[in-house]
Amino acid sequence: MNTTKKLIGIFSVAALGAILPSSTIYAATLAGQVQFTMGTVQVVTAEGNAHLLKKGDPIYEGDTVNTIVSSSAQIKMKDGGFIAVRHDTKMRFDKFVFKGTQNGEEKSFFSLFKGGFRAVTGLIGSVNKQNYKIVTPAATIGVRGTDHETYFVPISTAQVQAGAYSKVNVGETTLTTNQGTINVLPNQMGFSSGIN
Repeated sequence: MNTTKKLIGIFSVAALGAILPSSTIYAATLAGQVQFTMGTVQVVTAEGNAHLLKKGDPIYEGDTVNTIVSSSAQIKMKDGGFIAVRHDTKMRFDKFVFKGTQNGEEKSFFSLFKGGFRAVTGLIGSVNKQNYKIVTPAATIGVRGTDHETYFVPISTAQVQAGAYSKVNVGETTLTTNQGTINVLPNQMGFSSGIN
């Protein structure tokens, strides 16, 4: 009798898992919270659902934030960092791991497809520098506990050459391609026209 009850319980849980959407079973990892938006700012979740962002909305690992011309957003990261997403930008919060301590497991990885953002790093990257990076099609940017701005221009214009730009306000960044790595210091800007 007890075996039958246990089997029914197991099958009930399995059936419930098959019926409920996966987002109900597995909680997404919270990366930050929107502090401010101006204009049209959209988020596309890892599952492909899109909606407009507003103040107070959460940002989860896997979310892609899109701004159009004359739009922007400010996001407070869970590790105390801050990101100001510029207009006409598409960026994804690829990986975010932070459990309140710097034990080497924390991570903050982004992909920048176009546009730019300014970031003041939080606890992630201040000790374990390799755990914070921004990937663009033209270069990978790492930080050394910093206030920095990253831009990726996909197509050249009369005013701007296509490629990845890394500007440092405070601290230091690295700009890495298949050809090597350069260090970018305060009041400098690094540039790469392509990964090769």
